[in-house]
Amino acid sequence: MGIGGRLKSWIGDQRVEQLRDRLAELAEQSTEHHLRLAVTGLSQSGKTVFISALVHHLLHAHRSGSLPFFDVATSGRIIGSRDLSDESGTPFPLQQAIAGLGREPPHWPASTRELSEVRLAIRYRRPPGLRRVLGESATLYLDIIDYPGEWLLDLPMLELSFEQWCASQQRLFEQEPRLSVASDWLTRLRQVDWHAPAEPALLQELSGTYTRLLHRLRSDPYALSLLQPGRCVLPGELEGTELLQLFPLVLPSWPMGAIPDGSFLALLKSRYEQYRQQVVRPFYLRHFSRFDRQVVLVDCLKTLNRGEACFEDMQRALNGILQSFNYGRNGFLRRLFKPRIDRVLFASTKADHVTANQHHNLDRFLELMIQDAQRDMGFEGIATRCMAIASVRSTQAAEAQVDGQTLSCLRGWRKDSDEEIALFPGEVPTELPRAEDWTQERFRFIDFAPRRLPQNELQPSHHIRLDQLLEYMTGDQFR
Repeated sequence: MGIGGRLKSWIGDQRVEQLRDRLAELAEQSTEHHLRLAVTGLSQSGKTVFISALVHHLLHAHRSGSLPFFDVATSGRIIGSRDLSDESGTPFPLQQAIAGLGREPPHWPASTRELSEVRLAIRYRRPPGLRRVLGESATLYLDIIDYPGEWLLDLPMLELSFEQWCASQQRLFEQEPRLSVASDWLTRLRQVDWHAPAEPALLQELSGTYTRLLHRLRSDPYALSLLQPGRCVLPGELEGTELLQLFPLVLPSWPMGAIPDGSFLALLKSRYEQYRQQVVRPFYLRHFSRFDRQVVLVDCLKTLNRGEACFEDMQRALNGILQSFNYGRNGFLRRLFKPRIDRVLFASTKADHVTANQHHNLDRFLELMIQDAQRDMGFEGIATRCMAIASVRSTQAAEAQVDGQTLSCLRGWRKDSDEEIALFPGEVPTELPRAEDWTQERFRFIDFAPRRLPQNELQPSHHIRLDQLLEYMTGDQFR
């Protein structure tokens, strides 16, 4: 072959090499995919702790071995993970949360008061097989949003007119403990002529009283969940604005006749519509309508401790919230137009607050709590699962001898007194409690303070089932 032929061959080889590089670059770009995960839970369900622990373990998954049932990690295919949350503009306070859990003594992170975002880039090797033609490695961008659970309670209001919302609240305030706690406020509402010209000062007074009622009902001993509007409980940037001078008109009968312009009733109804359109709808469209998958956190033990009213109120709140999400098969064509959640995991938190032989009971109890919502999702073809978890393990297993028998116990530090204790925490029922169960003070599960969570050298013993949760929610994304 002459010089010209060799030159053409060399140029051809260069073009082939450039083409190969370009194809590899395109393949690499095509392997970057996103998963938006909704972490849903009511106030004090453990969302902030859950997100902190989940991200902490993922950032160390390439070397820690703390996630034995998370296949991509145990097979050694995670190359590394990077926290890109600072690019979001509202970064999740991960470092503060992990630093607090790593102190001696450790402490739980503060409850969420503002919206924040987590974005992780997880670089991984593809499994052996034909998919390697698409690239040796790929990147999954995992987006998680943390937000106050109180704000989530407003989503069902999008489907309710002012009159419908007031009617639903009327039914709630006819029952205890709302009926007794709000008795003075309810009496005051009945004294107002709602067709009379509005007095903003009176509306401000009544809304302030209502907000204080919500805070009281949210706290012990009531610990109710279905408290709307949620921004009245935790206002965020709306604190002090007229948008939050809002409350339901809870009356024995609705004021008859047309609503005069400028009346109390007209102003209250107008503020409700403004709240829905300016606060609730943008929040829903910006975040929740675009999620791919969902984790729903439920503190079952709290509902058992607090009694029948707390239990039934949480059920109502959860069912209302879940109806607000856009469920359906997440097929390619549907994703082009309207993303849908296609997989949901219901997680019962604080699995470390009961002995290991009660974890199955905790799974079962959660299934009973949300059985209506789970049935509806199954009809739509949504994959669902219930799982007891502990994001940060607070207790250690122990044993005690009682009357010659070995009893499974827990050892840990009480949250309320910092006292180290060892005890049998009690059994989780496998059926929904009956009326007599609530009157026997049957359930007394103890809250524990956290055990120290290392900054590095994470172990499987630092959590319960986080790895199984990750495998169920994201495992298919790494194949």
